[in-house]
Parts: sequence; C-alpha cells; structure tokens
Amino acid sequence: MTDQSQSASSSSDYMLHELKVHQIELELQNEELRRTQLQLEASRARYFDLYDLAPVGYFTLSETGIIQEANGTAANLLGVLPGALVDKPLNRFVAFEDQDAYYRHRKQLVANGVAEACELRMKRSDGEPCWVLFDATTTKDASGALMCRAVLSDITARKRAEETLRASEKRHRTLFEQSHDALMTLSPPDWRLTSANATAVAMFGARDEASFISQPSGAYSPERQPDGGTSAEKATAMIEVALRDGSRFGEWTYRRLSGEVFPATVLLTRVELDGQPLLQVTVRDETEVKRLQALLSQADRVASMGMLAAGVAHEINNPLTYVLYNIDTLAKGLPKLVAPIERCLDTLRTELGAEAFAKVFGEDAKALDPAMLTEMGDHARAALSGAERIRHIAKAIGTFSRVEKNERARVDLNYAIECATTMISNDIKFRARLIVDLGVVPAVWASEGKLSQVFLNLLINAAQAIEEGHVQENLIQIRTWVEGDDVLAEIKDTGKGISKENLGRVFDPFFTTKPIGVGSGLGLPICRNIVTEFGGDIQVESQVGKGTRVVIRFPIQRGVSGAPKTLASPTVSSARGRVLVVDDEPAIRAVMVRVLRSDHEVVTAASGAVAKTILEKDQAFDVIVCDLMMPDMTGMDLHRWLAAEHPALAARVVFMTGGAFTPKASEYLAKVGNKRLEKPYGPDKLTQLVSELVAVARSGVS
Repeated sequence: MTDQSQSASSSSDYMLHELKVHQIELELQNEELRRTQLQLEASRARYFDLYDLAPVGYFTLSETGIIQEANGTAANLLGVLPGALVDKPLNRFVAFEDQDAYYRHRKQLVANGVAEACELRMKRSDGEPCWVLFDATTTKDASGALMCRAVLSDITARKRAEETLRASEKRHRTLFEQSHDALMTLSPPDWRLTSANATAVAMFGARDEASFISQPSGAYSPERQPDGGTSAEKATAMIEVALRDGSRFGEWTYRRLSGEVFPATVLLTRVELDGQPLLQVTVRDETEVKRLQALLSQADRVASMGMLAAGVAHEINNPLTYVLYNIDTLAKGLPKLVAPIERCLDTLRTELGAEAFAKVFGEDAKALDPAMLTEMGDHARAALSGAERIRHIAKAIGTFSRVEKNERARVDLNYAIECATTMISNDIKFRARLIVDLGVVPAVWASEGKLSQVFLNLLINAAQAIEEGHVQENLIQIRTWVEGDDVLAEIKDTGKGISKENLGRVFDPFFTTKPIGVGSGLGLPICRNIVTEFGGDIQVESQVGKGTRVVIRFPIQRGVSGAPKTLASPTVSSARGRVLVVDDEPAIRAVMVRVLRSDHEVVTAASGAVAKTILEKDQAFDVIVCDLMMPDMTGMDLHRWLAAEHPALAARVVFMTGGAFTPKASEYLAKVGNKRLEKPYGPDKLTQLVSELVAVARSGVS
C-alpha cells in the first residue's frame, strides 16, 4: 500500500472514531436531556400537586375579576370542580351581604396594586355558609395585561366560634341585665366595683351603672353590721374566704344611697378573666322575705296564744258551768228560806218560851237568824256577779282564740269591742279613764276573732302612748255609730301622739316609734290587713302632745244572713222527753240532771264510748246533749257513728263546747250544722233549749 493510501486509510479511521465519539456524546446529551425533562415533569407534577392540595385556595383573576385559574382547594372550598370556576366572575360566588366589601377591595387593589385583606362570606354550591379571608396582589402577564393573584383562607370555624362566643356573651349579658338579683363585679387590687346590672342600680337607688360603680363598694354598707362588727373588716374577711375557697355566702346588711338599710343575702364567687381573679357579687334583697317571716312568726305567736287562750277558756268554762249553777241556785234559794225560817223561829219561841228556846239552840240560834240568811244571800249574789264576770272574761278569751279562723259571719261590732276592752281593761286602768260609747249599729260581715284582735291592738297602742300614774288627766275613748251605708268605730287617746314625718309610715311593717322591746312594728299593718280583708278602711290622725285618733269604717252588708239556723216552732210546748247527757265531767253531769230531771227523764254517760253502748241498745231519746271534746271517743266520733247507724238520732245531738276548737272540730261543726250549747250556760238556757228540742222531736218536725 502506498503512503498515500495508508494516509487516506488512517484519516478515514480517525473520522469514524470521531463520529462514534460524537454519537456517544449526543446519546449522553440526549440521555441527560431526557433525565432533565423527566425531572422537570416530576417537578411540575409536584408543583401542581402542591398547588391543588395547598391548605389555602388560589385564584388567578383577570383585571375584570374573571377567574382564569383556580386550585383544587379553592374549588373544594366552594363545593365545585375546578373547571366550573374558570371563565366565571368571582363576585358570582360572593354572598350578597359582602358584595360591597369585595368591590371596595378590588377597586383599591387595581388602583394601588395592594389592598388590605378582607373577610368575605362565600356561596357554596350546597348552600352551607362559608367564611374566607380574601387577600390578593397584582402582576402582569406575558402580554403586559394586568392580572391578580388571590388567596382564600377558610376561616369558617373561627367565625362560627366567634358567633358562638358573641351569642354566649349576649345570653350572659341578657341574664346579667334581666336577673332579679343584683349582680356586680369587684376587681383587684382594691376590689372596686367595675360593673353592675340594672337590678343592682335600682336596688341601691343609683341613677345609672356609671354613677353606681363610681362609688366605693363600702358606700353601700353601714358602718357596722347587726352583730357589731365593722362592715369593712367583715367584707375583707368574706373576700379572703371567696378567693381561697372559690365562693362565700352569707347574710349582709346593705345601705341604699337614700340612707335606708335593708337585709340581704350575698354570694361572692371567684372567676378568672385573662388569668386575673375577679369577684362576682350576687345580692338578693331579703326585705320582703324578712317581713313575711316576721308576719308568719307573729301569726304563729297569735295562733299559739289563741290555742293557749282556747285551752284556758275551756278549762275555765267546764268548772264554771257547775259553779254558776250552784251559786245561782244559792242566790235564788236562800232568800226563799228567810220567811219560812222566820215563821218557824217565831213559832218555836212561842211554843217553847224564850228560856227553853235559848236552852235548846244556844249560840246556834244566831245561825238561824233571818238576817244571817239574808246576808248569805247577798254573799251568794256577789259571788254570782263575780262568776258572771269570769264567764264574760272567758268568753272574751274564747273570742280572741278564734283569731286564726277565716270564716265570716254577721258580727256585732260592739261585742268585738267589748271583748277587747275586757282583755285590756287592767292595763288601761293605771293609765287613763276608759269611756265606752257604743251606739246601736247593724252587724258587719267579718270574723269575730279577727275584729277583736284589731280593737285589742288599737287599745294596746292607745294605752302604751300614755304613761302610768296620771289616770285622771288622761282619757281613752271608744265609740261606734252609723254614717250613711257604713258602720264606724273610733278609738281616741290623749297620749303623746305621732309626729308628721312618722305618721305616713305607721302602716309600714316593722316601723315603730315605741322603745325597743315594746313594739314590733306589726300591730297596725296587721290591723290594716284585717280591716281591708273585710272591705273596710282605717285612718290615723295624730298630733304630738295631744294624742291620736283612729277611725275604722266598715260597709253595711245588706241582705247577708249569717244567723244560725232556727228550729221550726214546735206544736207542743211542755212535752216530757228522754234526754241523754254525755260528758266526762261528773259535776257537769250532776248539774244537768238536777236542772232537767223535774221535766224530763235523764240518762247520763261518762264518755262517748259509754254513750255508744247505751245507744246500741236504746235509741228512744229525744235529745242527746254531748260534750264535743272528750278523751278516747269525742262527741264528733259519736256523731259520726250515729250518722251512719241512726241518722235520725244524729240530727238530735246538741254539742256542748267549752271554747276549745281544733281546726277539724270547727270544720266538722260547720259541716253538720247541729245545735251548739256553749259553756258556761245558765239553767234557764239549758232548760229552754232542751224543752224546745224535745217538743220538736215529739211533734215530728225535722
């Protein structure tokens, strides 16, 4: 091979080698390009994944607000597919209420290239509310056109929480403002008032909340509490306990801005606000509660006194029944012996002679002196007068014992006054002369016991207004009269009187001008309540140093009948009958036998059980006079049995009462309507009643 040929061959090999090398380099470059392209595609995929799955929504908007692009989060936020958003104006998805806010934001954005983020309500396809925080910036596309990049952050949960919080705050504020208790807050370090509801403002007499909390909390308490401790020290102690234990409850005496003090209960509750302890104060005005408690206490005392009075009256009336009978018998019988004994003595002196007469009778002759019998008769009549007075007092006590009863009837106002004067006369006689001027007045529709209490209270007030020891210089007058369609009663005294500033408060519960321990301040309020309960009116006039005048006015109730049932007039006026007397007091049974045996056949029973045994075998009685209250078997128990077994006999029962009525007994007597005989009764009343009832039974009148 020539040199030229070798050279050409070498050049060709070299070119082939270079070509292969270049080919390899191209392949390497292509491989690198493919790898780069794959990486770029992977990167783009990751970008779009991140874009679509971003926690916020992204929009690309044209200058006019048309959606050009949206990520998946934005689409999900509005409840649609991303393709459903493209080429749609964004304001289509903004709630009507926030269109103005969106318009202002876009206007500011286009003008300045930047705008403050705003909160918008968006319309989801499913109708659910959706809140977003809308933020955007402007840029230009490749053609130089203005475009907007927007970010939507879902703040629905936060807005719902805020709405819930606002609703809760509104509810709490409503409860705070509308609470019937006074609510306040105290803030450290000096525990000053920082808020108060309307009840607190009204309770303490402030103008408004601002003026109320402008006062130091100590301004609403008196210097000392009822136990003698200072309000400042006790308040500090309560606050310390509330901070330590979380709450503190107790009683407290507050003071209104007017100066009036009032009882209350107070609850201090510790609350935390932004890590700082506050005290919520709940105050309840207990003035009305205390007033009602006092009234109930007074009512309990009156009821207890009534029960005691009823018991005393009952215990007095039982023995007084036979005492009155025996004294009455002596008072009537002794004078009848004077003439016969005088005739006997004259005959004996004549027949025996003066010497023999003196020898037979000796000193005993003085006992037979008619003058001695006359004197003994005078003693019996004096004792009878005293016993009658005791009966009158016992009857007044019995009337007073019916204070707690609410039944109404025709009441003699004069009798109610007489009962009251009987009860109070001993207190009055050391202070003033009592003048009673009771006119002829019609009955009023009321409760006898309650009216007696009214006049007793008024007479007590009149007596307590006069110092002891100047009886002739002082006067208490009570009178009744008729004026038009009203019955009036007046109680007037010459006591110390009441000042003008206090006269307007005399009917306020607990208000009294009497010294501590003398008056409760409830007498006149109770009187007014009773009087108004029965349709009446009470007025008080007074002058200091001259005395007080109280006038009570009751309407005349025309056509109201409260009279007890009357028996039909019997056709037989002197029939002899059979009478069963039932009483556990032997002396009363003996008296009744002595009174009735001359006109009727009388059978006695010492108890309800014995009477039942008798009546089981013998029902031939015209009248059964039975004590109401007896041990073991009462008169009511016996009557119930008769009503079930022998109804005709049950109608013939007359209940004897000594003044003690339990509520059940009172109710039972009102229900059955049987006749009633109140102890102590005189022989004439007993005889007349039994004779009338026997005549009715024998004549067949029911």
